Amino acid sequence: MKYITTKAKILSLLILAISLFGCEEDDEGNILPEVVAGFTQRIVSGTGTVSFLNISENAQNYQWDFGDGTTSTEIEPVKTYTNGTYTVRLTASNIAGATDTFEDEIVIAIPTPPAAPMLPITFDGNNVDYQASTFSGAAFEVVANPAPGGSNDVASNVGAITNSGAEFEGIFFNLGTAIDLSTDQTITMNFWAETAIDVLVKLEEGTGADTEISASHGGSGWEMLSFDFTSTDSFSRFTMFVDGPGTTAGTFYLDDIAQMGSSGGGDTPTEAAPAPPSRDAADVISLFSNEYTDITVDTFFAGFSAGAGVVDMQVAGDDVKQYADLDFAGIETIATSVDLSMMTNFHMDVWTATGFDFIAGVVDFGGDGFAGANPDTRGDERTTLQAGMWTSIDVSIADLQAAGLTATPSDFSQLILDVVDVVGTVYVDNIYFYNESSGGGDMPTVAAPAPPSRDAADVISLFSNEYTDITVDTFFAGFSAGGGVSDVQVAGDDTKLYTDLDFAGIETIATSVDLSMMTNFHMDVWTATGFDFIAGVVDFGGDGFAGANPDTRGDERTTLQAGMWTSIDVSIADLQAAGLTATPTDFSQLILDVVDVIGTVYVDNIYFYNDGAAGGDTPTVAAPAPPARDAADVISLFSNVYTDITVDTFYAGFSAGGGVMDVQVAGDDTKLYTDLDFAGIETIATSVDLSMMTNFHIDVWTATGFDFITGVVDFGGDGFAGANPDTRGDERTTLSAGMWTSIDVSIADLQAAGLTATTTDFSQLILDVVDILGTVYVDNIYFYKEAAAPPAPATSLPVNFESNETLSGVFEEGDGVTGQPIANPDASGINTSATVYEFDKVLNAAWYSGMFNIFPSDIDSGAGTTFKVKIWSPKAGINVRMQLEKEGNQGPIVTYNLDQTLTTANSWQELTFDFSSTPLNLADGYDKIVIFPDFDDVGQPAGDGSVYYIDDIVQE
Repeated sequence: MKYITTKAKILSLLILAISLFGCEEDDEGNILPEVVAGFTQRIVSGTGTVSFLNISENAQNYQWDFGDGTTSTEIEPVKTYTNGTYTVRLTASNIAGATDTFEDEIVIAIPTPPAAPMLPITFDGNNVDYQASTFSGAAFEVVANPAPGGSNDVASNVGAITNSGAEFEGIFFNLGTAIDLSTDQTITMNFWAETAIDVLVKLEEGTGADTEISASHGGSGWEMLSFDFTSTDSFSRFTMFVDGPGTTAGTFYLDDIAQMGSSGGGDTPTEAAPAPPSRDAADVISLFSNEYTDITVDTFFAGFSAGAGVVDMQVAGDDVKQYADLDFAGIETIATSVDLSMMTNFHMDVWTATGFDFIAGVVDFGGDGFAGANPDTRGDERTTLQAGMWTSIDVSIADLQAAGLTATPSDFSQLILDVVDVVGTVYVDNIYFYNESSGGGDMPTVAAPAPPSRDAADVISLFSNEYTDITVDTFFAGFSAGGGVSDVQVAGDDTKLYTDLDFAGIETIATSVDLSMMTNFHMDVWTATGFDFIAGVVDFGGDGFAGANPDTRGDERTTLQAGMWTSIDVSIADLQAAGLTATPTDFSQLILDVVDVIGTVYVDNIYFYNDGAAGGDTPTVAAPAPPARDAADVISLFSNVYTDITVDTFYAGFSAGGGVMDVQVAGDDTKLYTDLDFAGIETIATSVDLSMMTNFHIDVWTATGFDFITGVVDFGGDGFAGANPDTRGDERTTLSAGMWTSIDVSIADLQAAGLTATTTDFSQLILDVVDILGTVYVDNIYFYKEAAAPPAPATSLPVNFESNETLSGVFEEGDGVTGQPIANPDASGINTSATVYEFDKVLNAAWYSGMFNIFPSDIDSGAGTTFKVKIWSPKAGINVRMQLEKEGNQGPIVTYNLDQTLTTANSWQELTFDFSSTPLNLADGYDKIVIFPDFDDVGQPAGDGSVYYIDDIVQE
């Protein structure tokens, strides 16, 4: 065997030698197989795991570059990515040294798991898991509102509960944010049923014992139910039973589960206020913000405040303050005054469901307390709040000083919040002062707004991920002054960072750029601090810098807002008016100039564009959804949220432009007016009475910024150009490029601008693009009536409930006792007034239940010690007690009370309480009146469900 093996080796060597010599003359004609690199991939979307399938040919070695800084030499690797877009490159080679490269772009989008629901539960939120857990036979699903009307007339999603007929069947939600009953103990919901039925709500999984309460539904479709708890614990499970111990089968619907304070309401923000930027602790004095460490605040609702009070709540997991039915309020730091001398700006975020003016007033006590020898000073900032969105108020201390605040604000003691001319509910957050001059490491956390898609011929981009950029010589020319420029990413978006910038030049001198076909310049700028910023567009005239032809420059000056992206969008015409040549065919420089200070800025989306092409620039998000309102309070011409009236035309015969069409934006119906000069929307066939409306609203989007006029026209009841004059009131608004602008104007302002005082024949709405032709998207065109201000507690005697008055409260609310002003149910006898106060002493209420009013100042000691009140009772022979107190008194002031017997039933009777028979001295200071109907401190019988009415509390 050994001999055979040796022979085989010799034979093999001989064959190899022959092969080598035989190929010598034919090497050039021998072509090695070509290497072809290639791969496909399978992506597991839920995890971001990618399995690569290698389909390369004639290769033995592989080098993978996964696009995130990692590599592999495996044949078919498996890689797990995070969200993003990656370019994967495979280089394949063989042993002869031949190579080929193949690359492909993959997009990883791992879906975010749906969030657990939290109050309010509307069934309309994005990526929220509204699927309730069921038990004992019940079924649940989310459906479209099957019968809008009653307390829920909005076409939206609702929850559907189907009972099988078993006892104690129901549903529950495990909440992402616990319900905190420490301040707000009332939960409301819209509930639909066709027959009268009881609904039980139980709160579980809490810091204390489970608590439950039921409410009765009248069977009339959508009704608002209220569940008033007495617990002060927190609970993370919301459970409900329809006809709990009963066996009623059928389908019921629920919506708008919300936690409300005693003030009522219902319009609440669903998104948190914008998060403030990170700052050094020494550069911030925060009164209230999750982002910073707050100083000690004495009170957020000082004693002189007017409104329903302030409560702490959460919006999208962020702590906020809710001021319900606010007229004005004081936030005080008197115990430890605050030195603002090192701060440069004041900031706060405010949200309201309705638009009105709002004043923030910063007060300094001068170092010696309120009304001391040194003058108290105050500087105000007045802002128009936008309905249904957060408004960021950011004002310099210098501006507040110009408005009246002392030049040396070393004793800040009060912040005044003032709702102008109305009473309104507001949510506030991020109340703080800051020093913007320190500069440094603050950076944006969200990318600049993505530009709209445009045809390549309509854009000249210097820097943007959205478009193809031209060649730029430098982003920091030699004459620039500052800390330089660097490339960074913000939320995955390429961005230029200019640190400690004074000024900088971006140059395209090597290949000058012709802007003659462009209409606008755009750039986005972010800074952690607010200052003025100049963008200057320079043309070298075709012969280089300082050549025979003049160099020209047009500037746009903008005030940058701290901690947010500012979009600068200016027409070439405006830049030409500012000095740029009329023939900008040699654009060579863009100057970035921070005015008067040194500042750090992030810039993105630097480009010129042509907006005259019309068509393709479109909004990607729908217009803001209007708040829910009663049908009687809205006249809608066009909106998905409300029921529209009949409109004759949205483009009357006299209109000028490219016409109007119906489109959808993010699933929302919208009107698109292309190349618009002006258009008329008409309701002539059936004129519209606006006399009960208080405001007009329209949302407008355009890809470019220009002025826009809305004109409301009334034909005077006799048609166009009739004997009665036609009248028109205009509102002029500057539209912001690339975003929705909400125009909301009062009818009173339109009347001041020319509209008739008796708006009973609205017939036209004029849409007018000022000076140019522009393409606009419009939505939510409607008139509405602002909700009437809720009644406020009486401030002085007499109390007659005729001037939107009420009492401060009732007790015991936990038993279900209620009180409210209503129309006089028995306007006869000694009391024919229009409004009285109803007190419902419900079944099993505490025997001592009653009503009270706390006056803002002491009862007049010189007006007499006799008090009278008119009372209507369903029962005769009851005892009524009146009591005079000092609210919060823990000292020597004595409480006095007197009893009187009501002798009649079902009619008005006046009772007299003469305190002259007691040692009462009103000069000691009494500010509270308490009335106890059917007061029996001997038998102490529980309430029997009787309803009492009172009116005309007078002092003699």
